[in-house]
Amino acid sequence: MRWLRRLWPRTLFGQLLLIMISGTLVIQLLSSSIWFDVRFAQVLEAPVRLIAARSAPLIAQADCHGAALALPRHYQVRCAEAVPAAEHDERRGHRRIELLLHQALAYELGRDPQARLLKVQLTDEQGQPIVWRSLFGLRTAQAHLEFAVPLVDGHWLIIDGQELQGWSGESAWVLISDYLLRVYALRIVAVLLVCLLAVRLCLRPLRRLADAARGLGHNLAQAPLPLDGPEEVRQAAQAFNAMQQRLIGMVNDKAYFLAAVSHDLRTPLTRMRLRLERLEDGEHKERLRHNIAQMDGMIGQVLDYLRAGEQQNLQQVDLDRLVARLCADLASAEEPLPIRGQAGQARVDALLLQRCLQNLLVNALRYAREVSVTLESTRHEVCIHIDDRGPGIAPGLLATVTDPFVRGEGSRNQASGGYGLGLSIAQRIAASHGGELVLRNRASGGLRVSVRLPTGGTA
Repeated sequence: MRWLRRLWPRTLFGQLLLIMISGTLVIQLLSSSIWFDVRFAQVLEAPVRLIAARSAPLIAQADCHGAALALPRHYQVRCAEAVPAAEHDERRGHRRIELLLHQALAYELGRDPQARLLKVQLTDEQGQPIVWRSLFGLRTAQAHLEFAVPLVDGHWLIIDGQELQGWSGESAWVLISDYLLRVYALRIVAVLLVCLLAVRLCLRPLRRLADAARGLGHNLAQAPLPLDGPEEVRQAAQAFNAMQQRLIGMVNDKAYFLAAVSHDLRTPLTRMRLRLERLEDGEHKERLRHNIAQMDGMIGQVLDYLRAGEQQNLQQVDLDRLVARLCADLASAEEPLPIRGQAGQARVDALLLQRCLQNLLVNALRYAREVSVTLESTRHEVCIHIDDRGPGIAPGLLATVTDPFVRGEGSRNQASGGYGLGLSIAQRIAASHGGELVLRNRASGGLRVSVRLPTGGTA
């Protein structure tokens, strides 16, 4: 069963094509019996008419008590007092041949002699039946017909004749190739075209739905899906749009709640600072001042995180100048922050992107050494790589280190690196521009953090 699963197509087009072709072949095989009956009668039509034409004079001159008749070659005639038993043949083609024999004899004699068909078969040169193969002309086939005609004196005239069937002139391979081409090949091609048309018409809305679902993680406020296509696809698009609106409402409510709480917390902090100033200087006062500063810093980072997902002013920005100015502000004699390459221009929010790169550079300067920046530009995106020679990040944390309040370093001491929101803010800023933040450990030691942004920004 495993190899069957491996052969099963993964795409809807492949599955639809396999099902339709298999179904067509099965239906064709099941209907072969009907086709055979029709073909069997057609193959024998010419020999039956020829046998009737040559038998008509024999029937007109027949006399069981008289002289022998001059018989055509491959014909035998005998008299019997009773009609012999006919071979049992339930095929519909047998009934058609009997009707054809009656019609042909009636045409030749001017009356219906009430003939009874006793036996009909197709044989080869040795007299062996070759019914199926004769349909394709694989051998020179002969029609063997035996029938009985009642005479006036009460006897039965039994005529046994052979004639070549009408399809023997064609080459066997010509007939086979013509049959396979017209019955199977053309039908499979037609099924393929139908599948292509069906997939193109029906899967276009589904592909649009999949693209919208993938883009939802980067841009929650993207345009809703149009309600077109089949009824099922329209219902799926309508459900997707409703889900998108609910997600937007939930995110907005959450952001509003966090922003309101963070903002309102600063009011009691301000009162605590005022009261703290009235206390006498000492170790207790310094600890309180430090705790208040930590709380205020955490509130500030939460507000920055919420604002990071909002684009405020998209415009064409010279990334080379922006990065050069930022590195010049953060560089020192110990860490000169060299820059390599060029990125050109991109449509971004300059303040948000500067905050994103500042968070990444500050992290690199805090935890590592030999920090450098590399700029790259392609037709569709620009990349800003920040490389360092530090401890890197544990492989198990690479996938989650950009989540809020997750840090590669264990403590949440502000002096040792903040509260785990720096990379989250950078990630949200990159995502709000339709880009991404990629972190990976360098093979030679250290970390590479890459900001990938589309050259046109988001819509």
